[in-house]
Amino acid sequence: MDRKHGHVIQFIRANGGALSYRELDRGGIPRAAVSAAVSDHAIQRVRRGWFAIPDAPRDVVRAARVGGAVTAASAARLEGVWLLGDPLLHVRVPSSTGRLRNPDASDEPLDRRRHAVCLHYRTVPVITGARDALPIALAEMLACAEPTAAIVAMDSAVSVGAISVGDLDQVRALAPSSRRSLVDRVNPGSASGIETIVRLFLRTHGIRHRVQVFIPRVGHVDLLVGDRLVIEVDGEGFHTGPEFEADRRRDFELVMRGYTVVRLSYRMVLNEWDAVSSGILELVRRGGHRWGHRAAEHSAAAVPFRRLDRLAFA
Repeated sequence: MDRKHGHVIQFIRANGGALSYRELDRGGIPRAAVSAAVSDHAIQRVRRGWFAIPDAPRDVVRAARVGGAVTAASAARLEGVWLLGDPLLHVRVPSSTGRLRNPDASDEPLDRRRHAVCLHYRTVPVITGARDALPIALAEMLACAEPTAAIVAMDSAVSVGAISVGDLDQVRALAPSSRRSLVDRVNPGSASGIETIVRLFLRTHGIRHRVQVFIPRVGHVDLLVGDRLVIEVDGEGFHTGPEFEADRRRDFELVMRGYTVVRLSYRMVLNEWDAVSSGILELVRRGGHRWGHRAAEHSAAAVPFRRLDRLAFA
């Protein structure tokens, strides 16, 4: 860190990476110190009265240049939250703000469509920096995103530890009243965004299911529909080597025990969802999710594999 301007840099970094003169004043940072840091290229002026550290996230700088705080999906992405595609820069600005600028050129007025910016005109809570905290950002997602996209983001935020289950109360309080019930659909057990997509589909169709169910000798499965339909959802990376082997052993053990196993890939869920969802409904229509006289759970596989829930690979 630049020793001469370390206190200025550290304060801006601790507050999201970009701040206005007003917030720097409140933090006790003299304007002379700010000017000196700009002169020495220790920080950069991104628009009139706004400053950023050199390594601030690009979308934080772009939001500051617009005149507000990065929020919604754009802020959630910075926290490692898994999202459905959203190419826009989301910026929360005061309702009375003026002189909004191009996120990439502060001398040019903002054209929301051409510059791919979604503006969020909300001032509660007060905008203090150029990066909204994640609970605020998720509440803003509830205001503008499709319900599935917002729930996927909240599930992911809890799953990766970016927020706690308790933080969802703050999200609910900040969200528009018409969208608050969506917070109740969050399931901390969902391990991935695409798993959430499948879970929400089952919920919408009133199909009984549980997530991350433990099955003896196998371990936890992503989704258990009814009694015996297991849906496993693979992540974006293609499983090879030990992971591939473990998945196939799990599938074999489940089938030998009488379960029906459907393994969905990342691309199947995102790119072929109409066909996949129709197939799931057809399996349920046939009764493939229930035990019956032709489908009863067996105690173990005929082949004595090692217990898969205890199997470790080097």
